[in-house]
Amino acid sequence: MSELGSQLEISSTTTGWKLSGEIDAHTAPLLATAMADLPPGDVTVDVAAVSFMDSSGLRVLIDAASRARDGGGDLIIANPTPGISRLVEISGLGDQLRLDD
Repeated sequence: MSELGSQLEISSTTTGWKLSGEIDAHTAPLLATAMADLPPGDVTVDVAAVSFMDSSGLRVLIDAASRARDGGGDLIIANPTPGISRLVEISGLGDQLRLDD
């Protein structure tokens, strides 16, 4: 688990964001704020450099995926680590979150 000082770096791309660090209860609100305005169409979130994500991060991604679909696009979680893929699998959210290696 992460500590209070955990870090999350969020870099904007032309189609979404590239994330690095940890997504947990302390950093998920920062991610939610960054993802408040989604680009049109498909939105890509590159999580290759995310070392840890808990249910707080899943909640942000599920919300963003729903908003992207409402806008006619989709949320694509690119380069998921084995840990993120497993978290999506065991949470039963594979039908709501699109993982793309």
